[in-house]
Amino acid sequence: MSDSESIKKMLRSVLQSSKTGVSISSLQSEYRSLCGESIPLKRLGFSKLEDYLQSIPSVVRLENRMGELKCFAAVCEETAHIAELVAKQKSSKKSGRSQVVNCKMRFKPSNPYMLNGRRGCFLSSVGLYLSKDMMSEAIVSIQSSVYDVELVQTRLTELLKKYCSGLWISKLSGVYSEMFSQKLHPQVLGDLEKWTHICMVSKTSLSVFFCLSPIWPSQVEQPSSTNRVDRLIYPPLPPSPSVVPRTRTNKLKELLSKYSQGLWAHALPKLYMDTYKTPFPEHLLLNVSLYLDIWSVEYPIPHDKKKAILYNASRTDLEATDSKESQQCRCHTLPSGIQILGTVVPPFLVFPSEQYPSVLITDGISSNAVTIRYVGESYSNAQELMEDKMRFFYSQSPHHPLPNPAVGQLVAVRGEDGEELARAQVAEVTAPNKIKVYYVDYGFSVDTNGTNLLELHQDFLSLPFQATNVRLAGLEAFSSHPLVMSCLDQLALGKILLMETLEPRQQNETPLAVLYDTSQEDDININSACLKALQDKTMNNPLTVNVTYQNVCVTNVCADGILYCQLPCRGTARLSKLLEKTEAFFLAQMTSESLVSRPFCGKLCLARYKGKWSRVEITNMYGNRVMEILFIDFGVPATVEVTDLREIPPPLLKDFAFIPPQAIRCRLADLLIPQGDWSPDAVQWVKEAVLGSEDCNMKLDEQKGKLLVHMYLFIGADGQKLDKSINYQLAHSELWNKLASQSNTITSSNDSEDTGNTGQDPTLTKINSVACHPGYFVLQPWQDLHNLVVLMGEMILYYNQILKTNSSTHIQKGKVYAAKIDKNWHRVQVKGILTNGLVSVYELDHGKHELVRSSLIRPLIEEFRQLPFQAITAQLAGVTQHQWSEEACMLFRNHVEKRALVAHVESVQDVSEVKGELWERRLTVYLVDTTLEDRDLWIHNIMADIGGELSSAA
Repeated sequence: MSDSESIKKMLRSVLQSSKTGVSISSLQSEYRSLCGESIPLKRLGFSKLEDYLQSIPSVVRLENRMGELKCFAAVCEETAHIAELVAKQKSSKKSGRSQVVNCKMRFKPSNPYMLNGRRGCFLSSVGLYLSKDMMSEAIVSIQSSVYDVELVQTRLTELLKKYCSGLWISKLSGVYSEMFSQKLHPQVLGDLEKWTHICMVSKTSLSVFFCLSPIWPSQVEQPSSTNRVDRLIYPPLPPSPSVVPRTRTNKLKELLSKYSQGLWAHALPKLYMDTYKTPFPEHLLLNVSLYLDIWSVEYPIPHDKKKAILYNASRTDLEATDSKESQQCRCHTLPSGIQILGTVVPPFLVFPSEQYPSVLITDGISSNAVTIRYVGESYSNAQELMEDKMRFFYSQSPHHPLPNPAVGQLVAVRGEDGEELARAQVAEVTAPNKIKVYYVDYGFSVDTNGTNLLELHQDFLSLPFQATNVRLAGLEAFSSHPLVMSCLDQLALGKILLMETLEPRQQNETPLAVLYDTSQEDDININSACLKALQDKTMNNPLTVNVTYQNVCVTNVCADGILYCQLPCRGTARLSKLLEKTEAFFLAQMTSESLVSRPFCGKLCLARYKGKWSRVEITNMYGNRVMEILFIDFGVPATVEVTDLREIPPPLLKDFAFIPPQAIRCRLADLLIPQGDWSPDAVQWVKEAVLGSEDCNMKLDEQKGKLLVHMYLFIGADGQKLDKSINYQLAHSELWNKLASQSNTITSSNDSEDTGNTGQDPTLTKINSVACHPGYFVLQPWQDLHNLVVLMGEMILYYNQILKTNSSTHIQKGKVYAAKIDKNWHRVQVKGILTNGLVSVYELDHGKHELVRSSLIRPLIEEFRQLPFQAITAQLAGVTQHQWSEEACMLFRNHVEKRALVAHVESVQDVSEVKGELWERRLTVYLVDTTLEDRDLWIHNIMADIGGELSSAA
């Protein structure tokens, strides 16, 4: 039963207790006394109580009596007997002794009890006087009250996830009450054995369960009593979904069918209400994986089942997924595009665990079919080993050429030198003895002689094919465009790049990826570069030195003195018309249909700027929720949540992609650039002078490369007099002279700290590694790493906003603050304050020492102090601590830095021994690398061995 229906039931219960009606002014308080909360009008889609009551005439009858609007229960067949009881209610003034029944029951409307799938009605009068017969009838009515089976079953499924190894039934009520803040209806215990799709109840006692359970007896939840007949309840294998009414299922499927790129689960209730004017049954979201007949589910954030993206899933899709034959066919569609001819195929290629693996780009027929090979020990070495075995196998005895090779057949191909052997697939038979083969481990095709083809032995089919295809994200609409292919060939083909695979990924689909070239000083986003190759440069205003441009619009002034300007040109005019079409497009449909489900760096999409949709590029990501974006036509950066972004309407995508960014990056000429950022006063002065001005002119002085121009800026008609320029006015202002003097002070400073600091050279305190040597390293607990990612995302959203408005912070040594380091906001402790405006800080979550500018430090608010600091200092157990050599330190770092290890704590330094805070305690731990297949690697053993060698050498 939906939430709306349960509210109606509760409301009818309130009204039936009073035959004189309930005043509309006191209805909310009466309802609250029964249910514990008010009628949720906003959730039901109403702003006024009277409007909601008028919409449910089957429940409420409104009458105006003596100038007061009163509410009466509308009589229906289901509740006629209750209404009759109330109508016969005796007056309290009647002589004789009356039977008093306290029928007041408190139930929250969203969690009403349900039994046997039916609902009854509740009497809510505190002192309801009934005759003996009437009392019996009322009691029977109350006893037949029902509870929400679907809700309780969903909750039990959630509960049993935490007790997957079994929970004693005697403890179920207490655990349920603690988890959901509501008592478990007694009847549920009697219905458990019927709910085989929700839970299983053991029919044996404790000793038998120990024999069946894969865990030790000490791990089993013990019963609260010594009753040996107490039984265990545990989840079924596999779980089955609760039944959802067909009409509701059809509505949900219809809704999700409009979102081919998926819909965030938390957005579904509002969307459902807007579309069908009916409240969404939110208990379905408690465990979305139970309803795979309605939708398919992707979890973009690992280990966070509350963040899910839902896709439409039809029965035919599910049946196809369950078909092993079709699944195998999809899994082994090669980059060659030819289906494998044969019954035995290798297993599917397993993707590497690292976020940015190295890949070799071997081919690319389009941006939707880029062939790559993973580069790394787990891939390259395994392939070399297999090919060595192939050479040995085919050299032991004569193997005749394969007769009548067929297209799609897997073969072994001998190289032209007669020694090299590789796996391949027959791609084409061009002549009786001329064959084109596709190398399945290298990802390209060659023509070879038929005599080089040998039968591929089954022993060489255990290794997955090493070549696989990926799709380049953001280029789907331009996959075969000549400019895209030319850029792809130039920047990627034949190179080793880093690759980011986007999530969530549908089962068996070609991965969506972003490629990065990190071989140069600045990283190149290959996807973004290919997209920018489509831009029509003729849509920009051609810039010429010593030419004055009128009607210039300054859109942003940055802290480092960079200005962004828009010049009138064909591009701005075209862009303006497209943005008007975009506004009309989103007005014609709900914008939530265009939510961005797969964000990535370099993606071109839309966000609101000054109340209108504008083009943005994602420049940085913090998890899958918080993004840094740049409004490319204004030069304005911002930090937003992914829900603030929208996909570009498909009909307008190509037109938007062809228009270059309309914000030109500029500097004011003839101004000596101070070291570091401008002062806030200087930036504010320029902003007040030029932002929003409709009479702004610009004279180009010189153009440095394609990305920066130096110019003179004028307000008004004096476009040729340099002494009237903004440049001249700023250079001769008092605030600029003050800024220049501060810059000189910084340049001549010896970087010494004040008397409150340790006097350490600041260049030595910036530690690039948190694993220095076995005597000092920093650990991060795995269980809270996701919480740290979420926290840092929240800090970015908060501090990037206040950074623009708040003044500088009073900083004290030893105190905890928030500091911006490499675009992220970190929780830090101040270690020292330098005279040149820099501050030495220690990252409390990552264990690093950094130097940051005092202007990038803000108070750490209480909300961001709840998660314990994650950096824990430690030393290695099992070794003698001494002065470690550089070789030993390097060996230690190679084995432990940025690796997932198991830490066995030997001891914890007592708090009383530490004068500072709790996070300054040090652990002594054994470190174990458990990633090896054949054994566990104890780090202290390695360091003990090298320590012995060094001692011997000495």
